[in-house]
Amino acid sequence: MQNARYIAAGLSDADMLWLLSVGSLRSLKRGDVLVSAGKPVNELFFVLAGRVAVRLRDGTQVARLSVGDVVGEMSFVERHSPLVSVIAEEPAEVLAIPRKLILERFDEEPVFAARFYRALAVFLSERLRETTAAVRAQEGEKQEDKDDRDARARFGKLFRRSAG
Repeated sequence: MQNARYIAAGLSDADMLWLLSVGSLRSLKRGDVLVSAGKPVNELFFVLAGRVAVRLRDGTQVARLSVGDVVGEMSFVERHSPLVSVIAEEPAEVLAIPRKLILERFDEEPVFAARFYRALAVFLSERLRETTAAVRAQEGEKQEDKDDRDARARFGKLFRRSAG
């Protein structure tokens, strides 16, 4: 998923320059936790280098994010603590943009807020489409596995019947 393209496509150059000007570069080492499940997220992150893993509390990996991906957008929109943790899989760099500054900019420039939320909506919609396609592909694989097992069982049953 390269979500930054959806965010960037919805924002003006001035919007992007503003985000860059208020953001701070954060370097992560392998194993560093960027986002912790259950803890509030006060920044929006753009992955600039490296890879981070998105994991459930039990450690199950649900996604891998890399250059151009956005982290913390769901907590930004919903204002709920995340259900997942985001952990650096390798050295990584992210641009961290404080939520407070983005919200202040919304108050100062409502048109920016409209562009920003529309860009997030397009991104989240595309991510849902990608996730749905992945789930459908897995279901197709499961059906193929079931069909294969059924065919093998049928063959075995016929073989035993003819041999007996």
